[in-house]
Amino acid sequence: MSSFFPDMCRRIILPALVLLALNTSSAGNGSQTDSLPPVQKIDHKGILDMVRTGDHRATLVNVWATWCIPCREEMPGIIRLRKQYREKGLNVILVSADDIGNADSTVPNVLRGFGVDFQTYIDNDSTDEEFIGGMNPDWSGALPTSFIYDKGGKLVNMMVGGKSYAAFEKEIRKLFIREH
Repeated sequence: MSSFFPDMCRRIILPALVLLALNTSSAGNGSQTDSLPPVQKIDHKGILDMVRTGDHRATLVNVWATWCIPCREEMPGIIRLRKQYREKGLNVILVSADDIGNADSTVPNVLRGFGVDFQTYIDNDSTDEEFIGGMNPDWSGALPTSFIYDKGGKLVNMMVGGKSYAAFEKEIRKLFIREH
């Protein structure tokens, strides 16, 4: 019984509170809610294929969840980073670690609340272990985690835990400078 409540809280109560907060804070935003494409299911192989085949100077893959407070705290910085550096060649891929059943409800509602208007994804590997090990065997699975890849699709940094805009920008700038 003691393990049921934390799991129930993580899976049901926290997403419900997030939705309540978003519905309260985003009332009247109008067309912003219509610009988010459907959240696509993807496994770690699909993510890594996108990273390796994309025509970008750098790719940031952010793994997050709706119930994760540090994930939500860092999201505005990631969105800002994408806006600042997209034209310079930065690709941002957001991958939700929520239950796959939330792909059409909780996940897009939270993303809309942040003003996300680009394609996003939800983990569809058969197990958490498969996803975690497939992304990086050294990753514990802690959220949020961002993986930064260079132009060739090589992992150059794994940033575990909530990070600021400045921390992300520092890593992206280093990668862009290294390229010259």
